[in-house]
Amino acid sequence: MQEPADRKAALNKKPADATEASAKERAVTAALRRITAELDLELGQAREELGRSGKVARLPAPRRPARR
Repeated sequence: MQEPADRKAALNKKPADATEASAKERAVTAALRRITAELDLELGQAREELGRSGKVARLPAPRRPARR
């Protein structure tokens, strides 16, 4: 008689585990979105500062592979 009760308890726990895992994933995703937005702003500011200084080193154009 204990086996069905154990099985029921295990089945009831699965949705709770899935809900908890989903909440953790949403939190991680939200943090990554915030980090990405902040880094994008910083990159834009760095580009503006470099553009204003005029001391940007130009890199040579990439070499094109020789045609055969």
